[in-house]
Amino acid sequence: MGGIVLRKLIKIILICLISLVFVLFASVSYLSMFRIFDASAQEKHMKELETMYHENYQTIHDSSFINYDFDNNDYKLNEVQYLATHNSYKGYGSALGRFFVGLGDSIDEAKAMRYSYHSLTGQLQNGIRSFELDLRYRGNDFELTHVPLVDARTNALKFDLALEEIRLYSDNNPEHLPIIVLMEIKDDWMILDPFLNEYNEGVFLKLDSLISDTFGDALFGPSDMIEENKPLKQTIQTSGWPYLDSLLGKVIFVMHPGKFVPMYYEMDTTLLTQSMFLGVDYNDLDKDYASFVVHNDPNIEAIQEMVDDGFIVRTRMDANLIQNEENQKNAVLSGAQMLTSDFTIGRSDLDASEAIYLDNVSTVIENQFLKNED
Repeated sequence: MGGIVLRKLIKIILICLISLVFVLFASVSYLSMFRIFDASAQEKHMKELETMYHENYQTIHDSSFINYDFDNNDYKLNEVQYLATHNSYKGYGSALGRFFVGLGDSIDEAKAMRYSYHSLTGQLQNGIRSFELDLRYRGNDFELTHVPLVDARTNALKFDLALEEIRLYSDNNPEHLPIIVLMEIKDDWMILDPFLNEYNEGVFLKLDSLISDTFGDALFGPSDMIEENKPLKQTIQTSGWPYLDSLLGKVIFVMHPGKFVPMYYEMDTTLLTQSMFLGVDYNDLDKDYASFVVHNDPNIEAIQEMVDDGFIVRTRMDANLIQNEENQKNAVLSGAQMLTSDFTIGRSDLDASEAIYLDNVSTVIENQFLKNED
């Protein structure tokens, strides 16, 4: 009798295990299909852009997005503040993906991921001049995704095409304010995608070549700023940042601070060959390459001190996908130049009346802190 019960129990366990494996396999297959869809959608989008730019395209002038006189040539790069989008490539994920996020993290986190952005071009057309892109190295190609598999929907999957999209906008709107792209090099959750690869010096050389080859003279990199026999930080604190009128039509890339910054820096400690500026955390200001600083807490006093020292600072106007009016106000008052938010006009599910601006109507404004100092 006991043997019969045991055999039945084993059979039930096997059925449960087989069912679980089947469900997991089906779930992975279903979620993986979105990558194919996003890749196809991106290629179609690029063809549509090519057509748009060749059919009586009307140039967009940045004077409609700012709160100062566009022809005033007295502003330097650090003397304006940009409204920036966070996870700027993100597409609307599936309910199944959010379910797994809820299992691995929290229900609140899963709910918060129910949003998406306009295309990079759509954001640029609405006055966004600063993006944050999460870069992964997959199958010898660079891709933009938030979390592999479970929150991987994107409107700009292939990084080379994303760069081409930005370049097309830049070429067809040559007087645009400099576009700043914050690159977060990611290698987390690699277990969710066996095709993800590790980063090494060779990969970063490939990345540098991709960026420089795409933008050519439109790229503004560290070598365009560094003065002879001076490290970048000293150049900034003695000569300052370039004037905006000299940066019109330019694109600037910044590597988000993290574990890969030292590797990238050691490739050429003069910074004369790198395509990207190296971002630093607020507690690493002693680095010779310090220029762009990430301080996500909009602490007015701490950020003002860094801005006063000549650094360009990125802070968050909101965190964890929760709007906070006090944080938004403090971020602007701090003088941080890259004001990142998840609730900008860049969001595809927000209209103009719901989105935040820097002064109710603008996406680029005079630097409030530096203006008051003068």
